[in-house]
Amino acid sequence: MAEPVSLPVKDRQGKTTESLSRGDWIAAAWEMLGEAGLEGVRVEPLARRLGVTKGSFYWHFKDRQQLIDALLDRWFSIWDDQMLPDMEHATDPADRIWALFKSVVGRVTRGQTVSLRMLSHKDADVARRIEERDAQRLAFLTAQLVELGFDAHEARVRGQVYQTIMTGEYLRSGGLPLEERVARARSYHLMLSSPNRA
Repeated sequence: MAEPVSLPVKDRQGKTTESLSRGDWIAAAWEMLGEAGLEGVRVEPLARRLGVTKGSFYWHFKDRQQLIDALLDRWFSIWDDQMLPDMEHATDPADRIWALFKSVVGRVTRGQTVSLRMLSHKDADVARRIEERDAQRLAFLTAQLVELGFDAHEARVRGQVYQTIMTGEYLRSGGLPLEERVARARSYHLMLSSPNRA
């Protein structure tokens, strides 16, 4: 395979390196994150995947850290999406929780979130950003569980259990067919959301 040449050239999709968008780089990095983890997200392999030179990367990003920040932003935008359509139409709090849970399982089909959470163990800023999002989700879960009849303390504890399951679901079940993963999640949800099964 020929080595990429310098800017501006056409890539395999007919785009010039300048017209290869920031979003193209983020999408390719997201895929690589799922395949190889954070250590696999490097400029040279990404450039080879996109069929362009490293110079194209620096057209859009100051450095690799800026790309990592963009991957976090992409993850958080997925979280925002998970908190919207199905829950807006659900009148029952248990249905709102399930809409979130099912969306988390359905959207987390690879290990990107695991890699980003591992990054938070050594990066205080990343940890802070994830903790803020976790707190928002816990507040949502707690509110729904209180509406279902749990007292505030138990609702918070059950909300934390939901979060633990959602966070670890891919690690435990990511190799299974999606239908089986959803079925398992549904069984956990029915247990956690039912006051009669406390």
